[in-house]
Amino acid sequence: MKKSFVILAVLCFSLSTTAQKRGKTPVYTVTPQEAMAAYDFSLAEEILEHQIADLRKKKQPTDYEEELLETVRKSQLRLHATEQVTFIDSMLLPKSQVLQQIKLSQESGSIMNYADFFKSGRSNDCTLFLNELGNHVVYSEANQMGRLRLKEKSLIGGEWSMEHQLTGFEEEENDNLNFPFMLSDGITMYYAAECEESIGGYDIFMTRYNADSQQFLTPENIGMPFNSPANDYLLVIDEFQQLGWFVTDRNQYGDMVCLYTFIPTETRRIYNEDEIGEKRLASLARIGSITDTWTDMAAVDAAKKRLAEARSNEQGNGGKEHRDFTFVVNDSKTYYTLTSFKNPQAQQKAKVWIETQKEYDAKGKELSTLRSKYASMNEVQRTQIAAQIRLTESAFERLATDKLALEKEIRRLELNN
Repeated sequence: MKKSFVILAVLCFSLSTTAQKRGKTPVYTVTPQEAMAAYDFSLAEEILEHQIADLRKKKQPTDYEEELLETVRKSQLRLHATEQVTFIDSMLLPKSQVLQQIKLSQESGSIMNYADFFKSGRSNDCTLFLNELGNHVVYSEANQMGRLRLKEKSLIGGEWSMEHQLTGFEEEENDNLNFPFMLSDGITMYYAAECEESIGGYDIFMTRYNADSQQFLTPENIGMPFNSPANDYLLVIDEFQQLGWFVTDRNQYGDMVCLYTFIPTETRRIYNEDEIGEKRLASLARIGSITDTWTDMAAVDAAKKRLAEARSNEQGNGGKEHRDFTFVVNDSKTYYTLTSFKNPQAQQKAKVWIETQKEYDAKGKELSTLRSKYASMNEVQRTQIAAQIRLTESAFERLATDKLALEKEIRRLELNN
C-alpha cells in the first residue's frame, strides 16, 4: 500500500536546528506538531520548552503550549511501551466505507452505523455494536451539549428497552466517546475517546464490566502502535477467526483513513528498546511498514489465509462448507463441524463444549435481560433483583471458565493427535 508521508519525508529523522547568537532562542525548521507526527517527541518537547520560555519573557499566555507539552511527554512515555503487534494487511479507503470492509464472524456480533440501526435518517459518525444474539446494543449518541456518550439497550419480549448511559466513565464535559466494540465474553469493551488521556484526537481505550459494582472499570489507553498523535477510531477483535482490525487517519488527508488488519494476542508484549533502538521503535510505533512487524512468517501466512476466507465467506458462507460452529484450533486450523476433529477424545469433549457454549449464550442473554430491567427500576426494585443478578453473573462467569478450560483441553488433544 502506498502511503503519503509528506511530513516524514521532510523530517527524515534528521531534523536540524540552527541557533542564532549565543543566548538567543534557537530557530527550529519544524513545528512541535510536525515533530510529534514524526514521533520525535524529544525534539517536540525541546521546541515547546523554548516557546514557553520565550512567551513568558514576553508575558504572553502559554496555556496551549503547556497543554501540548504535557501531551508530548505522555506520548514519549507511551512510545517506550509500544506493544509488539503483527499487522498482516492495510487498506486506504474513505471513512464512510470502513464498516463494510470488516468481515466479522457471526459469533463476534456486528458493527454498523447508528443511523442504519435506528433508522434515524440523520448522518453522523456514531457507530453501534450488536451482540451475536441480537438482543443487546452498545452505541454512541450525542447528549444535549452535543458531546458523544456511550449508551445501551436490550431486547426484551420483542421490544427494545429504555436506553441508559453506561456507568463507570468519569468523562469530562467536553469529552467524546464513540466506536464501541465488545468481545464475545460480554465483559471486555474497546472504544475511542477524545479526552485528557488521549495523545491525539481520538485514542482507543479498553475497559471491562465489573459484575460486583455493576459498572465498567476505569478505562485504560491501550497505547502504541494503536494510538497516535492523529485520530484512532475503532478497534475490533474477532476471537473466532483470530483476526483484529483498527482504523486510523494518521498520515492521511481529508476523509481518508487506513484500515489495518492484525493478529490478536492473549498477552501484551512490548518491544525492547535497548535491542532495537529508538529510531526503529518510533517506526514500529507509527507503523512505518507492516512488513517490519513480520517476525513469524508462518503466523502471518496463516492469518492472511484466514482473512481471505473471512472475505470470501461473507453472505451466508458464499457456498463454502457447512458450519455448525467455529472452533479455532491454532493459527492454521479452524473447525466448523464435529467430523473435523481427528482425535476421538477431542471430538467427545467438543460435544460437551458445544452444550457449554449454548448454556453460556443462554446465561448471557438472561444476564443482559436482568441488567436492562435493573437499569429501568427504582431503588426498591433494584434491591429485590440485585441478588438474582449476582447469582446469574456467578453462573455466567463459571460457564466462561469451564468453556475456556474445555477449549484448551480440546486443542491439546487435537494438536497432539
